[in-house]
This record gives sequence, structure tokens and C-alpha cells, in this order.
Amino acid sequence: MVENCLYILAGYLIGSVPFGYVAGRINGIDLREHGSHNIGATNAVRVLGKRWGIPVFILDFLKGFVPLLLMKNHLGADVTQFDACQMGWLVAMMFALVLGHTFTCFLRFKGGKGVATTGGCLVALSPMIGLWATLGWIGCMVLTRYVSLSSMVAGVAMMAAAGYIFWYQDGVCSVADMMVLGLLFLVFVLVVVKHRSNIVRLCKGTEPKAFSSKK
Repeated sequence: MVENCLYILAGYLIGSVPFGYVAGRINGIDLREHGSHNIGATNAVRVLGKRWGIPVFILDFLKGFVPLLLMKNHLGADVTQFDACQMGWLVAMMFALVLGHTFTCFLRFKGGKGVATTGGCLVALSPMIGLWATLGWIGCMVLTRYVSLSSMVAGVAMMAAAGYIFWYQDGVCSVADMMVLGLLFLVFVLVVVKHRSNIVRLCKGTEPKAFSSKK
């Protein structure tokens, strides 16, 4: 138990590493004062360009993927066979990673919106869930070019895929299944809350589209 708790604490600290902020500082810029004022990959691309924004996305993705994959392998590789105790530890690790990114202790608990790190966690949790979330994101981006809307649509696809894999597929919803579904719903709500300003702009028609110079 102590070992698992240390893993989760390490997960929060890893999730808290603000790669976007670091990339901005290397370029003499505080991302919190430019563009959308967010330290995530989208704003890094907008302010610093793809040369810096894409590595920020990859690093934010990996800080979710690698720790959760290691935790999953530590507990047992097949997540669909986890009992409630195993799933509880895995759920705690994923929540710690996403919470670290969105409320980083290194920036007074103000961080990114959690999309890239959540994506990394999803691929580690279940490649199929990660695939459907990615397809949802890409499909919405092709149709609308709104990164924020695409991120929330990806969350809906994530929930649908998780429901199928952990509930509908075998016709049984165990305690472990309910735990992972509950966590993913909580993460989805967190992503939506972090995008509340984007939602307001979407409703007003002022949300900037990707590949646009508009701030």
C-alpha cells in the first residue's frame, strides 16, 4: 500500500510538470500572459509555433501515458480483469496525473486543460478507448477546426467507448468497471469545466479556429 501511494504521489508530481510553461520561458515568454493564457499545447502552438507546440503536446501526452502504463503493468497487464482493489489504485493514478496537469503545484495550482495528458492516460488504460477518443477529436477538427470543441467531443467518444468495453461488451458492470467509468466521467467533467471560457466563446461565435492567426 505504501509503495502504491508513493507511485500516486510521483504521478501527481510528474503530471504537474508544466512543459508548456517551460517552453515559453525558454523563449522568454510567459504563456499565461499570451494567447488564451493557457500553458497547454494548443496555446503553445498559437504563441510559440509548431516547433515548440508539438513537442509540448508530445511531452504532455507522455507524462500521462508512461506513468499509467507502468502502474498498470505493476498491478497486472489486463485491465479488464482487474478487481476493485487493483482498479482503485489505477484510477487513483490516472486521476493524480490529470489533476497534476490541470492544477500543477509548480504554478500555484493553475495548469492546463488536461486534454493531452488525459489522452496519454487513455491509450495506456485501453488503446481502443484512446483510438475512439482520437477519432472523435479528428472528426470534429475536420468538420469545425475548433480545438476546444474537438476536445470535448473526444471526451464523449471516450465515455461511449469505455461504456462499451467495460459494461456492454460482457453485459456485466462490476465494481471495478463502475470505478473506471466513474473516473472517466469525472475527468470528462473536469475537461469541460476547464473549457468553460471556450464554451462561452463558442456560443458567441468568437472562438478562434485552428490554423487561424486570430488570438
